[in-house]
Formats: sequence, C-alpha cells, structure tokens
Amino acid sequence: MMQRFKPLFITAFILLHAAAAIAQWDAPLSQYWAAKTYYNPAFAGETAKGRASAFYRYEWSGIENAPKKIIVTADMPLSFLNRKHGVGMVSATENLGDLRNAMLAVQYAYTHKTSAGEWNIGVRAGVYDLKYDAGSIRLLADTIAGNGKPALEANTAAEKIFDLHAGISYTGRRFFAGLSVMHLNRPAFYASPDSLSSAGVTGDSARAVIPRTFNLMAGYNIILPNPLYELQPMVWVLAGLDETQVQATLRAVYKKKFSAGASWRSRNGYAFFAGAVIKDIEMGYAYEWHTAGIGRESQGSHEIGIRYRFDVNAKEQRPAQKSIRIL
Repeated sequence: MMQRFKPLFITAFILLHAAAAIAQWDAPLSQYWAAKTYYNPAFAGETAKGRASAFYRYEWSGIENAPKKIIVTADMPLSFLNRKHGVGMVSATENLGDLRNAMLAVQYAYTHKTSAGEWNIGVRAGVYDLKYDAGSIRLLADTIAGNGKPALEANTAAEKIFDLHAGISYTGRRFFAGLSVMHLNRPAFYASPDSLSSAGVTGDSARAVIPRTFNLMAGYNIILPNPLYELQPMVWVLAGLDETQVQATLRAVYKKKFSAGASWRSRNGYAFFAGAVIKDIEMGYAYEWHTAGIGRESQGSHEIGIRYRFDVNAKEQRPAQKSIRIL
C-alpha cells in the first residue's frame, strides 16, 4: 500500500529542503487536522456526515496589533449521477490593528472509490477583500531595538482579488494524505508601505502577490491493544518557492470523545492542545509557545475551535472510516 503513496512522500522530501518559515498568508492553525478543507478542497465531503466548523486564533498575544483570525468552514457529501461528490464553503477574516482582510470561497470535490479507500480531487475559488499585505507583517524598528512595547506593522492595500486552490487526497480505513496548491493563480495587488492607521494605498504603492503555496498533510490512526485508546501521528508541510514550514503532531484519543496532544513546528515552537466531543459537537483549545520569529516576543498564541456534525441525505455511507476521522 505504501508504494501507492510514494509520489506524496517524494514531494514531501523536496518541500522539506526549502527555506525558513511560511508567510503569514497561510499561517497554520494549531488544530489543522480539524480544518483540512481550509487548506485542501479535496477533503470536502470526505465523511458520511456534514461538518460546520469555526476557529478563533489570537496570534502573538502581548504584541500590539497582533493578528486575530476567524475561520469558518462547512462541507458535506452529495450523491448524484451514481457518483459521490463533496461541496463546501470557507470564509476567513484577519484583523491587524484597525485593518481587516476577508476571504470567501466555495469548493467542490469529486470522489473515486476503490476497494482500499477513496481518492478525491478538489478545487476552490474565492475572493479576497484586502486592506493590508499579510506577507509584509513585521515588528516596528524600535521594537526590534528593544525600546517600548512590541508592535506590528504591515503595508496597506485596498483591493478585491480572485484566488484559486486545487488539491488531491486519499482517505483509507486508517490512513489519510492530501496534497494541494494554494493561491494557484498567484493573485496580484498593490500595497503601500504606510502605517496601520493609513487607509488604502498611495502613490508609493508597489505590486505584490500572494505566493503560491504547496500543502502536504498526512496522518495515521493507531489502535492500541486497549481499543479505548488511539494514537494519531500526523505531519503537515507548507512550502513556497523559497520557504517551508513543517509541523509534526501526536494526538491521543480516549473513547473517541476526549483528546490531547502536542505539536512541534519548525523554526516556530510548540503547541499543546486538548478537546472533547459531546454528541455531535466537538470543542478544542490550543496554546502555542513560540521559540523563534516574531512570536518569540509574544506571550504565545491562543486558539479555540468548535465543530458540529450533521446528517445529510447521501446515498453512500462510510462506517468503515470512523476510526480515521482525525478531526
């Protein structure tokens, strides 16, 4: 079976040998396994139930103008023309001081079922409403020198741009993997090197782009001798042309209701998380301790997530995959 995934692992090896940390455009969630459709549209409709999720992330607390992000996703399986499909939507808003970027997108996935699992291919199309260049976020110069309270600044913008993602994924009984290209069209816009209090752009505006990003995510579900306990090791790679971020995670699950674990992220730090499931509602919290980059000047990052699962009228059901719902 592993030969089937050899191309994915070769891709991962290449991505791991790029450079430092991923740009703020695609800053990863600590609970990324619960937001797979945000990073790869091929995961839309992967389970027998529909899912609606919301995440709030307060990044780099203790720093003035620290980013605050809200992500909302929803997806569900559909059956028509004797085939299984997945549909979904994604929205995100991120505030940096008084400026806000917003994104809204829809996604579609097509499923090909095999005896071992399901292959999926998906696309996502959406629109960004930009007020600042998230790739230009930086500490103020006097902050770097150690004077005053830490604060952030970024280049301002005022544009609406089209964004396109595409991906593939495989879901088996205990294993999943996905590879996607984010910002496939490299959306371009104009940004101005003004302070956060500035509105719009000026005559000094320069052309900027949201860089194309490659996203590889994989995980395995290990059933222990006591079937009440499960271990879920996962790896996630986000890589651009000349920058990469790798995250390795170990998540423990008890009775499929309670979970906890930790992650390590390259050139960034560590995350610790816990969650619980009450009927069809799952809740989780994560704290991220930064040991490098801008986050080292902060008091850490906080993240809250909630997800609701609901029944849909899909003809195909997938009870055999309950054990790999790494959510």
